Amino acid sequence: MSVRSRIACRSQRLLVLLLGLAWLPPGQADPPAPRCECLVFVILGGGVRTQDALDRSRMPTLDRLAREGTLVDRVRSEARDGWAAAARLLTGADEGLNGATRRAPGVPTILEYAREGLALPREQVWFLSYDLDSDAGALAVSTHPEYGPSLAPASAPPGGPFAGPLQVLLERMGRPLPMPEAAWEPLRAMRATSRAAASVWIPRELDSRPADDERVERALLRELDRRALLVEGPNARDEAVWRAARTVLDVHTPQVLVLRLGDAEVASADATRYLSVLAANDKGLGRLLDSVEAHPTLRGRTAVVVALDRGRDERQDDQGRLRETDASRARREVMVVAWGAGLIPRRKPRGPRALEDVCPTLGALLGVPTPHARGRAWDELLVPVPPR
Repeated sequence: MSVRSRIACRSQRLLVLLLGLAWLPPGQADPPAPRCECLVFVILGGGVRTQDALDRSRMPTLDRLAREGTLVDRVRSEARDGWAAAARLLTGADEGLNGATRRAPGVPTILEYAREGLALPREQVWFLSYDLDSDAGALAVSTHPEYGPSLAPASAPPGGPFAGPLQVLLERMGRPLPMPEAAWEPLRAMRATSRAAASVWIPRELDSRPADDERVERALLRELDRRALLVEGPNARDEAVWRAARTVLDVHTPQVLVLRLGDAEVASADATRYLSVLAANDKGLGRLLDSVEAHPTLRGRTAVVVALDRGRDERQDDQGRLRETDASRARREVMVVAWGAGLIPRRKPRGPRALEDVCPTLGALLGVPTPHARGRAWDELLVPVPPR
């Protein structure tokens, strides 16, 4: 065969291949590769004004994430309540849900998309909420016939992920006293000496990883100490979520962890206490980030996204409350902060933005399709990746 004939033959084959790809039915193309190995999504709910969340003196951790990562402000919310706002963030669609009915969404959530798209077991996808004991788990699982309960995430009651299984034991035996922080260093040295002495008899493949073992041990002790270290202060329900999240990270190392907070709703009765809630939640965020950055698997591979659910009135009323009644920008618009793996720092998406955009953006970070979301992914924020 001549050179010209071989070139023509190859051209024909290429043309046939391209035509075949063009006729693939929708949904058959490979999804893009994931941009992060772990996603932590925090819904800073309860109604928070952007100006308060960006106060560096009160929320230094969130301010650091906004400066090092990307701040997306002027995101349209206008949600009627926290339930509706959370549903829009998790599903990327507005179905007119509200907290009065507490009905599960009919559109799949990012938690279901992650389990289905990444073929993840239940313990690798978690949903923690400040009001999980009052059927808020319905927010995490839709009634969609192709998704739904079979793809539900793992969850935990306010007492923590192991509160139920350990309850009978702790009722019989009591709770241990908190482990003093100063005791860990000598304990670590004693264990190292023991491992060195026993290494003559213990095969290398059976030798455990001390750092991983200690991290899990600390997490379980925190769980046992939960009631001994009774949570007090303005954000008690939210603090239980932060503590449960740290335990889940240390024990399960999940790929997707969603936290929903809501104690900021006290602003409707007391704006001063509301500001205290924000400061306490920023400390909780800082502790969670410390856990991520100290974790050998999660460090440098985790994307953290923090979204407000809805705003509040621009000014306090004559009784010192921040209601949700006016038409100001502080009430109608919120912010989203994105930081970490898979994100281009200090980028701003162009054009109109809405709560519905968050779900497809999270899907793009994880590399999973979100076919029923009606928002658009903020591709301008994401590190480009080649298709699989």
